Amino acid sequence: MAKQEAKFEEKLKELESIIADLENGEIDLDQSIEKYTRAMKLVKECDEKLKSVEEQVSKLVTEEGEIQDFEME
Repeated sequence: MAKQEAKFEEKLKELESIIADLENGEIDLDQSIEKYTRAMKLVKECDEKLKSVEEQVSKLVTEEGEIQDFEME
């Protein structure tokens, strides 16, 4: 069975936990590097998700069923 990808909110919660651990300063250098690496991966995944959602939200479907860009005045 394939592992289901964590939800955006779960990734943010994990990222917050990692940041707290790193700021605490009570973990050794090797653990710090591992946590930093994991944090950077999570940041990248969250950023990609936000960009994807932003792209979806910026499109509107007209009454005729056509997709057009959403523009704020």
